[in-house]
Amino acid sequence: MGGAPLAWLSSSWTQLHLSLALPQLVCLPLYLSIPESPRWLLLRRRTDVLERYRSNSPADKQCLDLLLETALKEPAPPAGHAPSDIIHLRHPTVLLRLFIMSYLSAASALTYFGICMNIGSFGVGVYAAQFFSGLSEAPCLLVPLVRLGRRPISMLALFLSGAACFLSLLLSRYYGEPVLVMSLALLGKLCILTATFISVLYSIELFPTVVRQRCVSLVNLCYRLGCLANSLVPSNPNGAISLAAMVVYSSGPIVGCGLCLLLPETSGVPLPDSAEDCDRQPRPRLPSISALCRKRKPVCSVTRGPEPPPAEKDETLTGLFEL
Repeated sequence: MGGAPLAWLSSSWTQLHLSLALPQLVCLPLYLSIPESPRWLLLRRRTDVLERYRSNSPADKQCLDLLLETALKEPAPPAGHAPSDIIHLRHPTVLLRLFIMSYLSAASALTYFGICMNIGSFGVGVYAAQFFSGLSEAPCLLVPLVRLGRRPISMLALFLSGAACFLSLLLSRYYGEPVLVMSLALLGKLCILTATFISVLYSIELFPTVVRQRCVSLVNLCYRLGCLANSLVPSNPNGAISLAAMVVYSSGPIVGCGLCLLLPETSGVPLPDSAEDCDRQPRPRLPSISALCRKRKPVCSVTRGPEPPPAEKDETLTGLFEL
């Protein structure tokens, strides 16, 4: 929201660039107050820093004692050979999660910055459109208050973003009302930004500690590549959004919504420290038709048969009623 009046007051792009960069430079020293991951410090044998963390609070001391106790039970690596993090990156579960989160990041960046770069193509003034574009992102501050899991809210946000972008771009192509077109576009921008916020936390909880930094870096790299890919989307000579852009901006989030079905729910689950911990996380299971038929078969046999069921079916019914 502040970028619109800054752009209106700035006489050149250099002044606007400096005014936007100053807050980032002021906040840069705050990174010095962020603590390191205890698991990472343990892998690097930084025991002096761990001892300093233990004196912070009783809760930190209890957590670090539990971490040290778990580390002592693990087998030590052979002498002279340090375990390579690349081995964990080759794990099928880690590779699947890395592919899905990389795609979600690239698709989110492509849709988000595609709307931002074409905000002047909706028939509204560029400064007013930029102001309301920033205003539409304000509800994202309420995302931490939503008591849903990571996967449901990601799927909902991605689906709504793709649907809203498709409707807005379709109306803009067929000369719809500019206010309605921009409202739908900003709704899609809000939803894709919500999915981006959740994916940042989702990526941290999906990847194990030993390769979390590398995996998150690769996901962020795909996000930047999605930003650069906006320049490759062809545009119409009249300034309107092309049909190719309509397909890309709307289909990317919807495909990502389907890929989220392959990810586990990480809300309330401890962070994985290794690839084996990722395999122990609960996996999503879709009910099959054959399983439903097997469950209903004993009930049908009891209701239709005039004679009392044998002892084996009694046990089946007892277990069914208990479930």
